[in-house]
Amino acid sequence: MSLNKNNFIGSIEILFTGIIWGFIGFFVKELSMMGATSELITFFRVFFAFVFAVIVALIMYGPKSFILTREQLMWCFLDGILTQGIFNYCYSICVEKSGVAIAAVLLYTSPVFNAIISYLVFKEKLGFKRNLILALNIIGCIIAATALDFSFKTVSIFGMLMGLMSGLTYGASPVLGKYANKNPNLFVVIAYNELFASLFVLLFLKPFNNIEIITKKMWIYGIMYGVLITGIAYMFYYDGVKRMTELSIVPVIASIEVVVAAFVGVMIYREPLNIINYIGIVIVIVSIVFMSKASARYKIKQ
Repeated sequence: MSLNKNNFIGSIEILFTGIIWGFIGFFVKELSMMGATSELITFFRVFFAFVFAVIVALIMYGPKSFILTREQLMWCFLDGILTQGIFNYCYSICVEKSGVAIAAVLLYTSPVFNAIISYLVFKEKLGFKRNLILALNIIGCIIAATALDFSFKTVSIFGMLMGLMSGLTYGASPVLGKYANKNPNLFVVIAYNELFASLFVLLFLKPFNNIEIITKKMWIYGIMYGVLITGIAYMFYYDGVKRMTELSIVPVIASIEVVVAAFVGVMIYREPLNIINYIGIVIVIVSIVFMSKASARYKIKQ
């Protein structure tokens, strides 16, 4: 398969992942209305993704596929802890301390962190045009999330630091995923990532302090949340990352999540969006199209 075609398929897979992630808010909102805490919602996501990946891996590859080298386990550990466990933990704190708007803005600093990490690790240079597209994407995300309303009365320094940490860990995901999914058995990698993330959540977030609140309906939504939003989504995400020659564009393409999330809020929960929000959404879409075209023209030395 040609390099350009492989890049194109990878871009489509990551785009599809971003669309799926756009429904995160739906599951979080529904589970919250049922009484689930943020800690429990986080656990649902990582644990049921782990169960899903284990079942699929056993069917597709067999029990022996779970035998990994020390290096493979190390990368899965780092990927799971950082981009699942710590990411969710930091993002939850930012939402609690600084509010949803600031948390969303700080999360989508991830393309900047990813570009820096990709440069340091892979010496990946973007060039003027691609840096311009990256800046356009960030501006679009900020406008889409805030409608340029920055009239925040009080700002928690700690909350903002946690928001930046969520952007950093999310931005590191493509880089760690590139190493973690060197194992040909994709679902084994996902299973280990989510296992380590689940252990982190259990140890540090203690999601079952109020176990009596869990209902049958909550379990059903929790299973759907973990399997669809994480298990199936990461199946496409990791395969897409493996195909990409430029990791810095991965968060840009995945930022379609902002657009989908906005429309989910409008169509399902009747959340109001003004003209400025829509301008931001259009800017995000334009940046994704431009970055995808730039990727298709890019040639990398093998």
